[in-house]
Amino acid sequence: MRIQPSLGSVVGITDEVHWGQVFLSPSAYGIVEIDDPDGRARDWGVKVLSALSEQTTDPPKSLKAARDIAIKAMEETVVSIILLVPVGTTVYVVALGQGKVLLKRGDTIVTLMDEPGAISGEVQEGDTLILISRSVTEVLTHEEINTLFDHLDAPTVAENMTLAIHKHEGGLGGAALIFQVKGLTPVEAEELPPRVRQSIGRVYIKERLRNMPIAWRRPMVLISALLIFLFIISVALGIARQMGQKVHTDVARVLTTAQNAFDEGVALLELNPVKGRERFTVARDALASLRESLSPSSMEGKAVAKLYKDVTDQLTIAMQVNSVEPALFYDLSLLKASATISSLGQNSDIVALLDSRGPTVATVGIPGKNGRIVAGGESYRGATLLTMHGDITFVLVGGGIHRISAREGKTTPLIIKKDDQWGTIASFMSYGGNLYLLDTGKSRIWKYIATDVGFSETREYLNPDTLPDLSQATGMAVDGGVWVGTRDGKILRFVQGKEETFATRGVEPSFGKTLVVATTEEDKNLYVADSDNKRVVVMDKDGVYLAQYVWSSSLAPTQIVVSEKLKLILLLDGGKLYSVELK
Repeated sequence: MRIQPSLGSVVGITDEVHWGQVFLSPSAYGIVEIDDPDGRARDWGVKVLSALSEQTTDPPKSLKAARDIAIKAMEETVVSIILLVPVGTTVYVVALGQGKVLLKRGDTIVTLMDEPGAISGEVQEGDTLILISRSVTEVLTHEEINTLFDHLDAPTVAENMTLAIHKHEGGLGGAALIFQVKGLTPVEAEELPPRVRQSIGRVYIKERLRNMPIAWRRPMVLISALLIFLFIISVALGIARQMGQKVHTDVARVLTTAQNAFDEGVALLELNPVKGRERFTVARDALASLRESLSPSSMEGKAVAKLYKDVTDQLTIAMQVNSVEPALFYDLSLLKASATISSLGQNSDIVALLDSRGPTVATVGIPGKNGRIVAGGESYRGATLLTMHGDITFVLVGGGIHRISAREGKTTPLIIKKDDQWGTIASFMSYGGNLYLLDTGKSRIWKYIATDVGFSETREYLNPDTLPDLSQATGMAVDGGVWVGTRDGKILRFVQGKEETFATRGVEPSFGKTLVVATTEEDKNLYVADSDNKRVVVMDKDGVYLAQYVWSSSLAPTQIVVSEKLKLILLLDGGKLYSVELK
C-alpha cells in the first residue's frame, strides 16, 4: 500500500530576520523556520532547503537515514526543522529545534512530538499530520488549531490556519504543513503468475495429441507418456524452485523489516525510550517465528539468529530488566518472640509494623533497622491494618481506629468509631492528615477529614456517578489522587473522586493478575508488585514503563512500600519484610 496525500502549506510573514517555508519533494515533506539576527534569514533558508532537496533525491529507507538527513541540513540559524517521509503506510518524522507534530485521527487531535526526536508509525486513511514550527506554536493554541479543521480538506485547513496566524501578533517566519492521508493505494503486481503459464503448456500438449492421425496414436503412447512424465517433472522442479525463491524472498523481507525496526530502535532509544523499546519489540516478534522455521546451519538461519540475538540483547538493556533476589530486611520475631508482620505502613524513612496475632505495633527506622514496640495489648485485639502520618500511627481495630503517638508513647483509642456503612476494609491510608479506607465489600472509598478536634463524619471519596468495581482490589496508594491495584490485572486511578483513564505503555511482558501498587506524593514514579511474573515494575505516573526488578524465588508480596530517597523497595510476604535496592 502507498499513501495518497492531500497537502496544505502555511507560510507566515517573513522579513530579513525571520523566514519560514514548507519543503515539498516527491519523497519527503517538511517545514523550516530560520531566525538570523544578521539579516540573512532568506539566504540561510534557501541553503537549508537545497540541502534537504539534495539529500532526499533517493528516498530514505529508515528512520535513522531520515534523521541523518535532517541533521546534515541543520544550521545554527535554524529554529525549526521537521521532516516527514512516507514509506508505504509508515511515516518517519524527525524534529530538530523547536516545534510540534500533531496527529488528527477522527475528531481528536493529539501531540505526537513537542521536543527534538524521531518517531515512526503506521497511518490510517483519514489521518492528518500537522507539522508546525516554533512561531506558529507561539501564536496558535491547541484548541484554536482544533477548530480549524471541521472535516475540511488540507488546502482549506491551510488557508484557515494562515488567516488565523495573521490575526495574531507575532508568527513571523512561521511555517506549517497539513499532511492528510486521503487514501491508501495498493501496489499492483505486474508479472503473469507461473500457474497461468503452466496451464497454457498443458493445453498445448493435449491439443497436439488430439490432432494426431489415428494410426499414429498407438505407437506414440509410450512417447506421449514419457513427454507428459518429463513435463510433470519439470513443473514440479519449477514449483519447488519458485517455492524456494518465495521462502528466500520472505526471509529477506522479514530481515529487512526487522533490521529497519532495530536501527530505528537504536536511533530512538536516547530521544524516546518508549518508542525505541517498541521498535525493538517489533523486530524481535518479526524474527521469532521465522527463527524456528529455518535450519540453524543454513545461511539464512544464521543471519536471522544473529539479528535476533542483537535485538534481544539490546531489548534487555533497553528494558532495564534487573535480576534481583529480595533479601530479608526485617523479622519482627527478633523484637518480640513469635511475632509476624501482618500489615505495613510508611512515613519517609520509618515503617510501622503490625502483628495482628500479638497484637503488637512496632516502628523500624529504615536506614539502621532499629525497631521498638510502640503499642499493643487487649485494646488492639482484632487489629488488621495500619498507616502512618508523620510520627502518628493509625491502627484499624474491630471497633474503629486507634491513634498512636510515637513521640508521646500514648494511644488514643477509637478516634474514629466503626461505621455501620463499612463492609470489608482491605486497605487503609493517610494523606495530608486525612484517612482513606478502601472497602472491597461495598466498592467504596471512605474518607475522614482531619479537623481541630479529631475527624469529620464518614464521607464518600468517590463521586456518585463513579461506580467502579473494587471487589477485586488488593490495596491502594494515595499521592493526592488514589491508585488501586486489583486481582484481575488492573490499575485504577481516581482524582478528586472521579476515575481517570490510566493506560500503561511499554510493559513487557504484560501484567499478570495480582497487582499491588505503591507511591507517595514525594515519589516521582509508580511501583507495581506483579506476583504472577515475580517482579516489581517501575513506571512514571503517566503509565510509561521505566524498569523492572525480577526474582526467581516464590516471593508473592501482599504489600509494598518504597523509599526513593533511600533507593529501597520493601516487600511484605509470609510475615516478614524483604528489600530490593533501586538502581
